[in-house]
Amino acid sequence: MDDGSWSWIPRPRWAALVVVVGVAGAAAVVAGVRSRQRSEPVSPELFLTGAPVRTLEARVSHPGADVHRPYGPLRSGDAGGPPPAPLRELARLEAEGDMHGLAAAYLVRRNAELAAPYLAKAGTSPDVASDRAIMALDQGDSATALALLEGVLTARPTHAQALWNRALVLRDLELWALAALSFDAVAALGEPGWAAEARTRASAARARLMSTEDWRKPSALGQALVTQGEPVSVEVLQAHPGIFRMFLYEAIRAAPSLERLRALESAATVLDARDGGTVLRDALRWASGRDFHVRAPLARRYLELYRTHEVAGGLAAFLDELRRAGELDLYLGALVREGKVAERLDELTPLVARLGDPWFTLLLEHERARVAISRGELLQAEQHLLAAAALCQEHPLGYRCIPIESDLGDLYRQLHRLAESHRHLQAARALYRTDPRWGEAQLLLHLGQLARYQGDGAQARAYLEEALAQRPEDCTIRHFVRSNDALALLGNLSVAPARERMREALSCKTPLLLSGAKTLADLARLRPDPEQDARLVAGMSERRQQGTLTPGEAALLTHIEGRFLVEQDRVRGEALLRRSIAEAQRLPSTSVDARKARAYSYTSLLFAAARAGESEQAFRLFGEELGGPLPERCVLAVTVDVERTLVLARGPEGQLVEHHDASRRAPLDEELQGLVPESVTTMLRACPAVEVVARPPLHGRAGLLPEDVAWAYHVVRPGPAVPAPSMGRRLVVAEVQAPASLGLPALGGWAGLPGDDATMLLGRQATPSRVLDAMADATQIEVHAHGLMNPDVSEASLLVLSPESNGRYALTAGEVRATKLRGQPLVILAACRAAHGVTWTYERFSLPVAFLDAGARTVLAATVDVPDAEAGPFFNAVRERIQRGERAANALRDVRMTWMRRDPRSWVRSVLVFE
Repeated sequence: MDDGSWSWIPRPRWAALVVVVGVAGAAAVVAGVRSRQRSEPVSPELFLTGAPVRTLEARVSHPGADVHRPYGPLRSGDAGGPPPAPLRELARLEAEGDMHGLAAAYLVRRNAELAAPYLAKAGTSPDVASDRAIMALDQGDSATALALLEGVLTARPTHAQALWNRALVLRDLELWALAALSFDAVAALGEPGWAAEARTRASAARARLMSTEDWRKPSALGQALVTQGEPVSVEVLQAHPGIFRMFLYEAIRAAPSLERLRALESAATVLDARDGGTVLRDALRWASGRDFHVRAPLARRYLELYRTHEVAGGLAAFLDELRRAGELDLYLGALVREGKVAERLDELTPLVARLGDPWFTLLLEHERARVAISRGELLQAEQHLLAAAALCQEHPLGYRCIPIESDLGDLYRQLHRLAESHRHLQAARALYRTDPRWGEAQLLLHLGQLARYQGDGAQARAYLEEALAQRPEDCTIRHFVRSNDALALLGNLSVAPARERMREALSCKTPLLLSGAKTLADLARLRPDPEQDARLVAGMSERRQQGTLTPGEAALLTHIEGRFLVEQDRVRGEALLRRSIAEAQRLPSTSVDARKARAYSYTSLLFAAARAGESEQAFRLFGEELGGPLPERCVLAVTVDVERTLVLARGPEGQLVEHHDASRRAPLDEELQGLVPESVTTMLRACPAVEVVARPPLHGRAGLLPEDVAWAYHVVRPGPAVPAPSMGRRLVVAEVQAPASLGLPALGGWAGLPGDDATMLLGRQATPSRVLDAMADATQIEVHAHGLMNPDVSEASLLVLSPESNGRYALTAGEVRATKLRGQPLVILAACRAAHGVTWTYERFSLPVAFLDAGARTVLAATVDVPDAEAGPFFNAVRERIQRGERAANALRDVRMTWMRRDPRSWVRSVLVFE
């Protein structure tokens, strides 16, 4: 037996989640391998089933390994760990072809690295997939683990090991309600040993959930403090400082006498000691110095407002009285209590500055951000929230900082800056653990949407379902979760289930979400339902009348109205779609909702023209959206929309051919072979080269045209055309020393062509900042590095470079886009999956597009893993042809066909040109 039997495989330049990804990729090759009948019983030593405890918390699905023993994790003092597997048994399993058994023997010993190649050869089955999830869980990759386990449970809902392992993933994500339910499902199976442990674990999960919701009792104590001056114990104050700080402010305002104020001194002292400073005692001293002949009746009326949200004479008159009397703390409290702070920001700014209390400074910055968001001024909102978040670092007042971090995370999600969104939402969740007053449901909804934006469907469902499981009686949450479920199901072309989810969402009499409205508009086309269609029309009207939409949301709602109507009344529908485009164009480019409204409206216009047989009009619309006419020869324009496909092509003589259908019943594959009909590709083969205009989410994906066609993705860059520079200033980035924490193998040394003259950034010199600086004036850029997919750092693929002194190692698409490439370079990205972009349906975003936006004229990159030993020779051959004057698409095609004659399935099939 050879544990290193895969060492001959060329080493890829991409190693994110290498165990899980490698297993998934290899399973199809070995799907036919099956375990043969075992000749003799399995020894207990093989799977450690004779041991008094098990050291692996997860459940291995191989029958011989899934024997219950109490869980006993290894301690730091345990010598040696589990005993090694008996070699004789391992050899017998290998002889019998039991790859799953071999993997299980290593998994129970917590050796996922040695288990991986055997699981890769174990074929495809629910049992094997459940065990692959163990490896993902071991690497902290909850998204992959959940996706694998969700697939198993779809096929076999009572798969005991998958239910158990899913509960562990959910527990690690602190989704306590769902973890308890998953353990409940295991307990219901009644397996000896496992059922009892599952019941215990379910109870523990529910206890954790209750411990995060125990603010209700402190809330009752806080109400008594405000209304009756009831004292609160030191232990309770220290356990719940955020909520009691809020109640103490209210108690100071509502105190009708000096005696009541003096009774609050001990609470102020405890909370000041907890958060540092003297602001609460200062507030008490200030209030104690007021004239209580004037303040006392106002304080009693403030208590009335606190209890009922009503006050004799009306709020406006009461506010005027407070201001004239100089009772500024009551005045500020009344504005906060009744949600009127945003209306008086200018007036309150100097008052809050005089207070010098971070509690109110945070409140004011948060309100400024909310006002900016309501106006669609998202970058201004970002600055206010960032200022508040920075203050939270100095003063981590959970009660105030949780919603600030949460809103900042949601703002970045709206801006599709997903890595930043993830950081701030996780910061909010960390604060929530210490101060759960706000409740976690809204935060879980944000995390669920973020996971969906990142393409993690299983994790998105987990977060959203947890929010609903924690608040099953909350109709607003139910509407939100089921509307988002329906949108996701529609994206998978599961039309009937999407209708059912929308039916459940609409059972809640809450305002219609835009996601729900968009889903209903598409369902009206795919499967009309008069009742739901009527709810869509009424819901959109209600949203407009509420006046709560941001300008970007308003443009998006106009699009949805047009998208729905254009299928019934083309003239009225197209008028709304044109209006949506106009509304969007008046808004800043930072408005993602506006960019969506514009892109989606062009989608509807394109398919309306195609349905009417207006090919020339559709072709003009492709160019109009990009900002100029498309080439009149040798161009392919393609777009998709749910179930619909539109392909337009102009041949070498300018002839226009159209293909339009609405027959798709399953999501598109990652590669796009077959999307363009053979009749179209036959015509395009007569072209010297083809420019491809592919709208999102098609842009940047391989397989759109056959390998023997020279083609390039066509990207329009604003500004006048500039002659291509000479090839004089060349930059090579190679021999990168990736951070050891990433576990990436060292790449081979760079070998260029004879006579190459280049600026070299090698080894430790190849840091992100130095590479960005050197790229600015280069006319050729060649990067030999690992490519990585890490949604916590960048939405698209990133380049792994040598770390800076502060640990920064990633060169992201966002950083590239923000720079200026004055030399208009040819860029070769010899890194794994460097062409991989995000599958947004409204805009192109990837490393190649970022380089083009920054000023590059041509980019070459692959959508798949790039073998280290082959990258240099292949890209050198392409570059040599380009330097001789060949167009990049032709150079790539010719070199690719030469390589594919040796290996028809070579990775070079997936190298793309962007121009």
